[in-house]
Amino acid sequence: MTGLSSLLHRLGLGRPGFDAPLAPDRAFVAVGDIHGMHDLLDALIAKLATEAPDLPLVFVGDYVDRGPDSAGVLRRLMELDPDATGGGCLLGNHEAMMLEFLDTPDSAGRLWMANGGAETLRSFGIADPEDHPFETLRDRLRAAAGDALLDWLAQRPLIWQSGNVVVSHAGGDPNLPIEPRRGHGLLWGHPHLFDTPRKDGLWMVHGHFILDAPVMKAGRIGIDTGAFQTGRLTAAIIEPGYVRFIHS
Repeated sequence: MTGLSSLLHRLGLGRPGFDAPLAPDRAFVAVGDIHGMHDLLDALIAKLATEAPDLPLVFVGDYVDRGPDSAGVLRRLMELDPDATGGGCLLGNHEAMMLEFLDTPDSAGRLWMANGGAETLRSFGIADPEDHPFETLRDRLRAAAGDALLDWLAQRPLIWQSGNVVVSHAGGDPNLPIEPRRGHGLLWGHPHLFDTPRKDGLWMVHGHFILDAPVMKAGRIGIDTGAFQTGRLTAAIIEPGYVRFIHS
C-alpha cells in the first residue's frame, strides 16, 4: 500500500458517493473465503495471534468445496468457536448448497457437485462420489460429519454487525436494508454491489467475489483473494477509521 493509500484509509477518504466514517464498536478481524484450505487457515490464525491478539474473529463463509480439506476446516472452526469471544462464523453460499444437498439430495446434488461438492465429500472420507447416487452420498456424509457438526453448520447466521460495519458473505443489495431474511443477495451477491454506494451509512465487509487484492472502496471492504487458487487467505483487521490487511 502506498503512503497516500494508507493515509486515505486512515482518514476514511477516497470513496466517491459514500462519506460515512468506518465506525465499528470495537476492533475486530474479518477472514475471507477459506474453501477447504485448512493449512492456510491454520497459518493465518497463527499469524493473527501475533498481529491481532484477543480481537474477535469473524469468518465470512465458504469454508467448504474447491480445496482439499473442507472437513478439517469445519472441524477447526467449530473447535475455535469464535462466537464465544464475540466473533462468529457466517453462512456462505457453498455451505447453503451443502445444507440443501443434505435436505434434498436429488434436487440439490447436481448444483453442489458442479461447485466443489465432490471435493468436500472426499475430505470426509467418501471415495469416488461421482459413482454413487445422491441419496447414498447424503447418508454417508451425515454419518461421516456427525450431528454436532451439521447442527452447528445449520445454525450459522447470515450477518454479523459492530457499529456501522456489517459482515456478510456476499455483501447484499446496496439498495435494500440489511435484513437476514433477504438471504439471496447476502449469500450470492448483487450486481449493484460494486457500483452503487449504500445510502444508509453502513460499511459492508464481504467475500464471495474473488479479487486480485483486498479492496476498501465506497463503503465496501472485499476480502476474498481466492485462497484455493492463489494460496493466499486474507484477513482484514478493522478498527475505527482504519483497515489493515494481512495474508496467510
